[in-house]
Amino acid sequence: MDEFIKQLDPNLDYISHEIKDGKCYITVTSNRKEVTCPFCGWPSSRIHSTYNRTFQDLPVQGNKVFIIIRNRKFFCDNSDCNHTTFAERFDFISYKAKKTRRLEDEIVRLSINCSSITASKILKENVVDIGKSTVCNLLKKKETPVIDKKTITAVCIDDFAIKKRRSYGTIMVDIFTHQILDMIDSRDYETVCEWLKSYPNLRIISRDGSVTYNNAITGAHPEALQISDRFHLLKNLTSYVTEYLKKRLKPQVSIQSVSQEIKEVETIKQANENRKLTLKEKYEKIKQLSLEGRCKTEICRSLNMDIRAYDKLIAMTPEEREKLFQTKNMIIHEEKVKQKMERINEVRELKRIGLSNIEISRRTGLDRKTVRRYLDENFNPVHASYGKKRNGKLTPYIKTIDEYLERGMMGSYIVEKIHEMGYDGSSSTVRHYMTDWKKRRKKYYDRSREDGTKTEIIKRENIFKLLYHPIEKVKIISEKQFEMICKEYPFFEKIYKITWEFKDMLTNKNIEAFDKWIERAKNLNIPEINSFINGVERDMEAVRNAIKYEYSNGLVEGCINKLKVIKRIMYGRCSFETLKTKILQLEKMRLFN
Repeated sequence: MDEFIKQLDPNLDYISHEIKDGKCYITVTSNRKEVTCPFCGWPSSRIHSTYNRTFQDLPVQGNKVFIIIRNRKFFCDNSDCNHTTFAERFDFISYKAKKTRRLEDEIVRLSINCSSITASKILKENVVDIGKSTVCNLLKKKETPVIDKKTITAVCIDDFAIKKRRSYGTIMVDIFTHQILDMIDSRDYETVCEWLKSYPNLRIISRDGSVTYNNAITGAHPEALQISDRFHLLKNLTSYVTEYLKKRLKPQVSIQSVSQEIKEVETIKQANENRKLTLKEKYEKIKQLSLEGRCKTEICRSLNMDIRAYDKLIAMTPEEREKLFQTKNMIIHEEKVKQKMERINEVRELKRIGLSNIEISRRTGLDRKTVRRYLDENFNPVHASYGKKRNGKLTPYIKTIDEYLERGMMGSYIVEKIHEMGYDGSSSTVRHYMTDWKKRRKKYYDRSREDGTKTEIIKRENIFKLLYHPIEKVKIISEKQFEMICKEYPFFEKIYKITWEFKDMLTNKNIEAFDKWIERAKNLNIPEINSFINGVERDMEAVRNAIKYEYSNGLVEGCINKLKVIKRIMYGRCSFETLKTKILQLEKMRLFN
């Protein structure tokens, strides 16, 4: 215990301690012979009086620690001092504080990573008795890391919501060190401008397309290099393009069937054959198709299976899968087979002890023929017809019906023909089958056009993916389908080319192609794209710099995500200064580690 006290202050002497109800009370005293007056700096050794001062310290062996120090008051012998007496002070605790500095540091360290309410609950369990208000006050008193503003030359800035749609702030991140430098609780021109002026040596500033930030940077550092964020440029362009395409394209886009039709037809036929398979049989099919190199989407399509069901089935353990494969009828059948085997074993046991077939029949209540079958070593308890499905009346004519439907024949004609072929079932059964066939077929094909050509449907949302990803990564649309879309909708091809030219220009830093691209985009005479170009021309220099240089706003966007997490952890029940302290303290810890 003496060592614990000496770590706190070498001038303290341990006297005694007492543990009661999870609390450790340690009594100590100071051994200093001479103490300096905190008001005038005059040394004194004359004791005026003593009193007990209690404060909390870090826990010991799961016990909360309360230190009771016999604090002394001294006379000040300096006649010029305004105080005749003073209390002895220590470096490990602030004046009139109830907690040691190391305990306060531990409280602040914990409260940075969680809310004040949560920190208070955790600390009350085994560290210190403290309320959420005290936690907040200690956090507010914590000094934020001091940054030499003169050394900062390149930053990226962005706004964030303090209270969404009510109040906003601005955050600054160093481009080179990736450190969060500072935050302010405003995004107004005057405030941001004055804030930027406090950093005198800023030469590079990355930002989004905000006019306010543009003007504030120009006002504070007119010579600084402003860089528009490439992500926001691409996002704005694709948003304008998407808005235009929504006006020109229907939610379900119809195109002429392409050469993959044969493959899709085969897939549909295969799905028709496989849709009645049991779950176990489907799993065996999945393994087979996977070995053939088929993708998940293609496997699910051919087996008439949902992708979520596929994922769930694959993720199961062999034991879980085997249990799943057992249907209710299978469980009942297994129980019956088990009971039958018990009867067979009973019959064979009676025969083994020498009883005749007639006596066995009398004792078991079984027919003599049944007894003879049970005694046969080759007898199978499972019925020969188990697991086999009987063919319906329509089964022999399914292939013929499919061929007629492929040729576009009417339902009444098909019913008449198969009746001529010998079908004696109901016509409604045929019509139900044809309706089901068309529903499955519609997933891939629409009705034929007037000229007899087949069409297929592509969702508009899938076409939009082509604006964000290369064609080879958009698996839901093939290259031939893409070519057909461009052929039937020429305006989409123009939009697609102009979008990807802009992306390639940003990626490859091809500033020479910028002016030509703007000219080509204007020639399209599309209002939405013209709106984008107008915005680019208003911020032309910053956009050019975005193409030239590698700097971007990605750093500050990531920091804003971090900030939002901290806000949620704090339940939004804090001041801006508390939020700022937490963010900067966390950043200090990150850089230190």
